[in-house]
Amino acid sequence: MTSYMLAACVVFGLVAVGEVISYLTKAVVPSMAGALILYLILIWCGMPQTYPETAGFTTMGDMAFYMLCVGVGTGVAPGEYVKNLKSVVMALISVLFALLFTVGIGGLIFGFDTMLAGAGACCGGGAISGIAAISKLNDLGLVALIGVPTIMIVTVDPIGQPIASFILRKYAKKLNAEDAYLLQKVAKVDERHEERLTKRGDAYGSAENPSPFLPAWLPSELDRNGVVLLEMALAVWAAVALETVTGMSAFLWCFVLGILGCLIGVFRLYLFDERANSSGFLTVLIIGYLLTSMNGLTPHAVISVLPAIVALIILSALGLGLGGYISGKLFGYDPILSAAAGVGIMFLFPGISIVSTEVSARAARDEEERKFIYGKIAPSMYIMGNTGFLFGLLFTVTVLLPMLKH
Repeated sequence: MTSYMLAACVVFGLVAVGEVISYLTKAVVPSMAGALILYLILIWCGMPQTYPETAGFTTMGDMAFYMLCVGVGTGVAPGEYVKNLKSVVMALISVLFALLFTVGIGGLIFGFDTMLAGAGACCGGGAISGIAAISKLNDLGLVALIGVPTIMIVTVDPIGQPIASFILRKYAKKLNAEDAYLLQKVAKVDERHEERLTKRGDAYGSAENPSPFLPAWLPSELDRNGVVLLEMALAVWAAVALETVTGMSAFLWCFVLGILGCLIGVFRLYLFDERANSSGFLTVLIIGYLLTSMNGLTPHAVISVLPAIVALIILSALGLGLGGYISGKLFGYDPILSAAAGVGIMFLFPGISIVSTEVSARAARDEEERKFIYGKIAPSMYIMGNTGFLFGLLFTVTVLLPMLKH
């Protein structure tokens, strides 16, 4: 019992220090990245590698990560995908460009297996896709390649977010230069429309009732805490069962079931972050699960893949940005905004929310203009981020990674 408690305290301590690092660096180094890097340093210095497993984080962390994927699926109302169908196609084009650059061009130089191992973490879904890639590589017995997605996980946010922020600031300055907000205000554009309400008074397509045509199955007051955890656990169970039948990754099924659950009224939006009230503990479980995957990494293994890591970051950013820019031109979107949204696919949540909020706040001259700029930025960032995650998982973890086994 004492060893179990000590192991749990060590893992919680790593996560806590990661939070401190994130705070001191103003999130330049995300908390998860800080915890992972610290763990690597400690095990290289001789700390036992058994702590995460002894604390019981292996099995529960696996479950928590699947639940996170369900939660990502509840991040956007289903109707928004239909309204922004062009953004969905733009996300697909961006991911394909990124894979062409990283796996196609980069693979010729650094090897297709190495580049493919890291492509999931930088070509669609960020850390979440990276974790899925680590899990898949473990299942395939390709432990030697785990170092690539592991390092990508700790670099996509600190590098991807500033790139997207830089491009978004260009777009915000363009709106300022055109006086877009003032022109809309003078024209008295009224964007309000009559909302359809459920019997409970919730608008269809809203966070409380994300389905565009069905009322939520449960009252909002009941749909919290333990009930939400049960909903996500059942979705995970169904996703794992569907993987055995279809061969498609359970991670992908979790995401799809999150969207379908919102569509038919079973789920509300933001299950993982807001309604479960357990996101902190679940995140610790996920990090603890990740730590066990890093036990086989040696300093030599990390150093040997650093050139490939640099190439992955550069090529994926170019591919996502260029794919977003070209597809934006094709579909009549502002190419600067679509390029930024393309790069946003690299790091997903919460980076997309952070970047959109910070850029709109810094570019605005008052609160009303801030809301206007955010309203221009956020839809493309969120839709392309979510669907880019879907396509990234589909192409890398489900289709391409299994080919390495052969």
